[in-house]
Amino acid sequence: MNKIGYFSIASGSSGNCSLFFCGDTIILIDMGVSVRKLNNSLSSLGLTVDMLDAVLITHEHTDHIKGLSTFAKKYNIPVFMTKGTAHAVLQKIPHAKDIIHTFIGCESFFIKSVQVKSFLTPHDANESVGFILNCKEINFGFATDLGFIPLNVKNMLSKCDFVVIEANHDIDMLKNNEIYPYKLKQRVLGNYGHLSNVACAECVVDLVKNGVNTIVLAHLSEKNNTPVKAARYINQMLFIAGLKCDLFVAPVNEMEKPIFFEMEMDKCLALG
Repeated sequence: MNKIGYFSIASGSSGNCSLFFCGDTIILIDMGVSVRKLNNSLSSLGLTVDMLDAVLITHEHTDHIKGLSTFAKKYNIPVFMTKGTAHAVLQKIPHAKDIIHTFIGCESFFIKSVQVKSFLTPHDANESVGFILNCKEINFGFATDLGFIPLNVKNMLSKCDFVVIEANHDIDMLKNNEIYPYKLKQRVLGNYGHLSNVACAECVVDLVKNGVNTIVLAHLSEKNNTPVKAARYINQMLFIAGLKCDLFVAPVNEMEKPIFFEMEMDKCLALG
């Protein structure tokens, strides 16, 4: 695969896993699916797990590391996470210690030709992070699982061409959810919880004003949001601001096709 692109394997409260590729460098972001599911999804792209160069983990919650235990037993592929995340992960998956490589939140490092810049995110996890991946003058931002967007994070994402950002819940749907207890609702709505459609839209408008041309809405709650509701609200706010961009919603399961970066046109297109 000699292109630059992004592919979501799973996105939502039940599991998160996605793929960034640039030429011969292939990076998995989060491992919140089974190894079988990962193999099947990669196979649909003509890839295998052995072709992965690394895995980046945002934080230790189950929907982001669900498949890591089996993955660590079967493969010797480096898995990068913060020291805080590693401390939490190794309490659950001690046998993963041989493939875990740690870094400090806000640290930068390289995976082959791709520069990885991490940034801390406000979430109820142990040193959770998002990432900016730079390859061939393309900047790709990844920011999910955060209760609000700190100014430094927004500034970093504003320099990207392509951003994956959380649109976790519709506030009214969450408040009216009869299954969620009050404490859980407050956790999701809090500064260390998840981004609502409203908060996401406010950030997206600022990002597009600064030149971000492609947005993927991710980590939608299956119980407190819908793809139509999220996309409609963000598009409405962009329209009011007189802005437009290529907007996608990452589905619960894998995308129908990857989103490839078209370097000559300096924009992103969904290609088969």
